[in-house]
Order: sequence, then structure tokens, then C-alpha cells
Amino acid sequence: MPKSAKKHKKRAKSMMDVSVDMHDYALSAVTDPGSGHTLDTLCSTLLPDTPTKPASKKGKMETLEDVVAMLSSISSLINERSDSLEKLVSNNAMKIEGLKKTVDFVSAEVKDVKVKVDHLASRLQLGEQRIEKCETRLAELERYSRRWNFRLRGVPQKEKENIRDEVIRICEQTYPEGKGTFLFAIDSVHRLGKKQNQIGSKSVPRAVIVQFTLRMIRDAVWKAAKSSAYLKDNGMRFMEDLTPLDREKLKKLWPMIEEARAAGKAAYYVGAHAFINGIEIHLPTSAEK
Repeated sequence: MPKSAKKHKKRAKSMMDVSVDMHDYALSAVTDPGSGHTLDTLCSTLLPDTPTKPASKKGKMETLEDVVAMLSSISSLINERSDSLEKLVSNNAMKIEGLKKTVDFVSAEVKDVKVKVDHLASRLQLGEQRIEKCETRLAELERYSRRWNFRLRGVPQKEKENIRDEVIRICEQTYPEGKGTFLFAIDSVHRLGKKQNQIGSKSVPRAVIVQFTLRMIRDAVWKAAKSSAYLKDNGMRFMEDLTPLDREKLKKLWPMIEEARAAGKAAYYVGAHAFINGIEIHLPTSAEK
């Protein structure tokens, strides 16, 4: 073999050793005779830098582990929050259930109280009706017992007076036909109100209550007193012994009686009843209230 051929072969072998670090496309260009490239041409041509090796997957693995750790942390946080929320919901549910029981209990108590109140209200209404009936009945009994009485006004007060004897004398002057009967027809006699310190002064003397035992003698004196000159001359007059309620009612009716009398009408009263021209008059509803 010629020397130049040996030299060329040796050079090609060294280039083949270099091709270990080349890419496949460079190696194929050297080994492929039909490519038109010679080893000298490739050696004389400036080849580009071989790309560096791809980045190690170790960094990617670390990033993936971080993501996994982050997801695990988020999952733990979500689980923790979920447990807390579940516990809160459970506690609130228990509270709501307890509150519902309390409301139901209170509602039952209120219902029971309402029933009792309604029962008491009906009993109270019934009691008020009974009280009203009792008051009416009591007023009638008091009014009936007072029909045996008179109130005598204008009798002068005297020191150590015997008011019963004085009333008997006045009744005999008023109704002479009953003389001799008043000793047993008149029961108790006394003055009304507090005792005055000055006797015979200009102050108005206290009225006298006269209680009869015989109703017909009392009515006869009452009838004679309406036209008695003796009573008129001495400034005395007999009055019916009305109950406080009847006196208050008559006090309100009296202006109507005076007005009717001033108009020339026949106005009078019997007990707590007032009449004008024979027709009983009543207080307005607002006045009664």
C-alpha cells in the first residue's frame, strides 16, 4: 500500500474516533459515500456547537414534590376547615333544636296561660255581674229601710237639748191629727254630722234624722209638711232620707226640675226619681258615666 494511502487511512481512523462525540447526521455524512461530503470537507467545515444535554429531571421532580406537598397542605386545610364547619353546623343544629324545644315549651305555657286567663276573664265578668246585682240589691234594701225616715232641717241647736222631744213637738204642730201617736210612732232621733262648738250661732244647724215605727204616720206627716205654715214660718222642712247614690243622682236632676218649674211645668221628685208633667226624666248617658 502506498504511503499516502496509509496516511489517509490513518487520518480517517482518527476522525472516526472523533465521530463518537458527533451527532448521527454528521456521522452519516462521513460514512455515506454518496453524500458528496468527504471527511476533509467535514473537518474543514466549522460545525455548530453541539447542544448541551437536556436539563436533569431532578429539578422537575422537586417542583412536582412541592406541588404535591402544597396540594397536601391545601387538602389538610380544607379537611380541617370542613371538620370545623361540620362541627359548627352540628353545634348550631343542637342549639336550634334546643331553642325549638324551648319555644315549643313556652308556646305550650302561653297557650295554657291564655286558657286560664280566658277562664278567669269569664269568671271575672260573672263576678262583676254578681257584684252589680248585689250592689243593686243592697241599694234597694237601703232605700227601702230609709223610707221610714225623715231628714228635718232648720231645727235650732241648743245646749243639752232633748232632740227627740223637740221633734215630737214639731211633728204635732205639722200634723195635729196625729197628736198622741208620735210618742210611740217615732223611734230614734239624732243629729247628723260633727257636733258644732258654737250653739245658737249663725252657722247652719245640723240636720236631724227621724226614724218612724209606723209607715202610715210617717207618710201622713210627709203629706202635711208640704203645706205646713208652721214649718215655713220657722224655716224648717222635712226631706226624704235618700241614699248617697240617690242624692247624687237627684243633685244632677235638680237643675232640670228648676228649669221646668220656671217654665210653669209641674216638676217634682219622688225619692231619686224626677218627673216633669207626670213623665219621669233621666240623666243623659254621658252624665251617668
